[in-house]
Amino acid sequence: MNKDIGTIFNMSVGYNLEGILQDNIQWFFSKMNDSSLELGKKINEIQEIYPDIDSIEIPTQLSNNITLSTMHGCPANEIEDITKYLLEEKNLHTYVKLNPTLLGSDLLREILNDKLNFRTEVPDIAFEHDLKYQDALKIIRSLQETTKQKNLQFGLKLTNTLESINNKSVFNSNVDMMYMSGRALHPISINVAKKLQNEFDGELQLSFSAGADAFNISDILSCGFKTITVCSDILKPGGYMRLNQYFEELINDFKTQNAGNIPEFVKKSGTGKNLKDVALKNLNKYAEKVLDSKLYKRNYLKDPDIKTDRNLGYFDCISAPCKDTCATHQDIPDYMYYTFTNQFDKAYEVILRTNRFPSITGMVCDHLCQNKCTRVNYDNSLLIREVKRFISEQDEVKLNPENKNNFKVAIIGAGPSGLSCAYYLTLAGFSIDIFEANSKAGGMVQYAIPGFRLTDEAIEKDFKRVTDLGVQIHYNSKVDKEKFQSLKDNYNYLFIGTGAQLSAPFHLDGIESKGIVDSLDFLFKAKKGEESGIGKNVVIIGGGNTAMDAARTAYRLVGKDGKVTIVYRRTINEMPADQGEIKAVLEENMEIIELAGPEKIINKNGQVKALLCSKMELKETDSSGRPRPVKIEGSEFEIPCDTIIPAIGQSLDIDFIKKDLLKADTSNYQIQIENIFIGGDALRGAATAIKAIGDGRKAAEQIIKKAEIDFNIPKPVNGKNLSKKELMLKRASRKFAPELKELDINDRKNFKLVSKTLTQETIINEAERCLYCDEICNICTTVCPNFANYSYEIEPVSYYLQKAIQLEDGEIEIQNEGLFEVNQKYQILNIANFCNECGNCNTFCPTNSAPYKEKPKFWLTKSSFNLAEEGFYLENTKNEKTLLYKRDSKIVSLLENQNEYIFTSEEGTARLDKNDFSILEIKFNSKSVKEMSSDLAAEMSLLLKAADNLIFN
Repeated sequence: MNKDIGTIFNMSVGYNLEGILQDNIQWFFSKMNDSSLELGKKINEIQEIYPDIDSIEIPTQLSNNITLSTMHGCPANEIEDITKYLLEEKNLHTYVKLNPTLLGSDLLREILNDKLNFRTEVPDIAFEHDLKYQDALKIIRSLQETTKQKNLQFGLKLTNTLESINNKSVFNSNVDMMYMSGRALHPISINVAKKLQNEFDGELQLSFSAGADAFNISDILSCGFKTITVCSDILKPGGYMRLNQYFEELINDFKTQNAGNIPEFVKKSGTGKNLKDVALKNLNKYAEKVLDSKLYKRNYLKDPDIKTDRNLGYFDCISAPCKDTCATHQDIPDYMYYTFTNQFDKAYEVILRTNRFPSITGMVCDHLCQNKCTRVNYDNSLLIREVKRFISEQDEVKLNPENKNNFKVAIIGAGPSGLSCAYYLTLAGFSIDIFEANSKAGGMVQYAIPGFRLTDEAIEKDFKRVTDLGVQIHYNSKVDKEKFQSLKDNYNYLFIGTGAQLSAPFHLDGIESKGIVDSLDFLFKAKKGEESGIGKNVVIIGGGNTAMDAARTAYRLVGKDGKVTIVYRRTINEMPADQGEIKAVLEENMEIIELAGPEKIINKNGQVKALLCSKMELKETDSSGRPRPVKIEGSEFEIPCDTIIPAIGQSLDIDFIKKDLLKADTSNYQIQIENIFIGGDALRGAATAIKAIGDGRKAAEQIIKKAEIDFNIPKPVNGKNLSKKELMLKRASRKFAPELKELDINDRKNFKLVSKTLTQETIINEAERCLYCDEICNICTTVCPNFANYSYEIEPVSYYLQKAIQLEDGEIEIQNEGLFEVNQKYQILNIANFCNECGNCNTFCPTNSAPYKEKPKFWLTKSSFNLAEEGFYLENTKNEKTLLYKRDSKIVSLLENQNEYIFTSEEGTARLDKNDFSILEIKFNSKSVKEMSSDLAAEMSLLLKAADNLIFN
């Protein structure tokens, strides 16, 4: 290759020698070596539009450099034969890609499963059919000799993917194996390099491919690798644009070492007699470092997945997945922006518009929003809850209520749902009375959530926000049938927000034994500081938040020598509890016994002595969407204990109304009785505080709507005004979240608050990480290796469309068809010619579908359009543009001229006004056609604009 170019164009070849010897591959080899004929033709084609092409030196040899990448299980002799063929017959500089299994089963599994905490299972067969280490050494030494004789370069590429047992729902159940790459493979491949390079005294030429990114690129270079592949990073959101971050990191690190080139950087990064010696020492040091680095460890309990239930569709696919997932639909990107810009009062105001409990939810929200944060696929989730917590501790912001209207609402239950409903109804001018059975408001939040998770000050601050508006709470006022009837008679509307404050019944032999403790009774007593009634060896049964709270509370009460064990019949991966709480349980060194089904309580003289369990295995999914646990016969085992706390769920304590009348759904929150609404646990059964808060607000909205009150809480004017370039550059780089501030693990045998509020500087920096997914998405454009998904801009439109009806007498009647709106500036289409349907955009799209399937599909050539089953094609003339659309072998067209659109379909032809899309004239093709709609024409009018910047042939 011409050295002035400074680039090596490396080709890849694989499979087997027989395939490589086929005519089509041999033709390609010849063109790699000399493509002068094809180059000449291409130069002639563009000579007219780019005359300076003659001044550019373009080599006729495409490449003399190749990498052999054989399939898993390729025999050692086949690998050697192919490589010798490439060296001896084709005179190609050759690298051979080797498998990570060279590390050996024991060490590989120790790194992957023990040190990095990944659950990936690498089967024995992967080590059996892959290249063995000793065979690899023989091949390498043999090929080194061949290379010397031919005066060519020979090296190794580390590594191939790692064959493992399929554990992903994204693949079909009949797919046995999957192939791991990326982050988890990085420490393994580095240690394969260490093993081989030490075997050859640092003499090997190595290329690296396994989890390389902007944060480790300098370390990898310092180890003497000649080339580095970064595809597992740049095929994630951010894409090729992230290469800029690589160069930023390299420039900074080179400056730190005062190095002007790579050899200087390697030398100055370590110590040694020569470049080879320094590189080898750096590699050995780095290979140990990556085994302990948090960057490569599995730090989540469930695999992150930003896919939501939201549909994709042709247009308007931008929506923040955090907001979509939040039970109260908070405008999270807005309050992130205001926090980043030091406008804490506006951030507070945005939060209060949809969540009047920011102090409480800033501490104990299960933050499902964070599980769907787009940054999950960049680095780690935005700390949304921590930002909310910080804002809730700033100066109080008050929303002003409307003047009183004539409507009265009675609310049953002063828990999160009831108080939330009361707050928003009061802001809208309703008069509110709350009836609470206990002496304090707050329900389970007040009485059950332990003090190490939530402070009394946070509860008081959020509750005071309601009472300050003048809401009357009648304490010690339990509602019975008579009281309920009175409320119905004296109030315009009722809201039922009673919590699930009874433990679900648990039936097991021996349940009457001494030492069986009710989970809620236990939490209530512990919160009040009363005697809990537990012993020193406690077993918790269950996997929900109540089970985690009970376990963590018991841990603080059993004393120094006590023990707390959680028994769950599925695995941690299926536990419904907040992942943060499960992690806290594990950090506090409690044992979770997975796949254990309780069978019997063993007692002695009436006192609990042990819990008898059977081992379970997971089968097909059940109605909950989780794998069904099935007992393994003959697998019984005992867990010694003196206390058992069943925490398998909660049930309602509502006796003032028949159960079947309580039925409602989240479309209107109204039960089977007119003007009575419901939310929170009363609607859902035991659920989270944030869902109860969301239900209260949404039920309030339904009551406001039913009362025909015009009310909206004004939203602060969004001041972002970021350009598309700024938004996309923000989406190009990775930046990790800060560490949470928590009590030392050795200071947890108490009820001190475990988590601490982050500092103002930390919170501002964290809020800056927000990608503003409500403004732009374009993930699919960055993860597509072929740039097949294309972003275009339009001006939002809103038309009242018309349709034409042909009457029996031949007359045509024009009717209104409905509103056609496209509200977003940034849209997506798919360039079919570029798309190989790899599915990468499906993996990372936050909707329930894939852009390559759902977005408008454009063909760039008439020949490809003619062959396609579906899609669009643009025909251009000097004064007119015509967009063709084909589906089910039928073609429709939309022609745009200076004054109007002309839409032609199987039904007929219509002239449409360009300003309001009204029908100017229509002709049906036959009397049998009864109707012609303009909705497809409206869509095509936008796609005409989209096609302006595409090049069609």
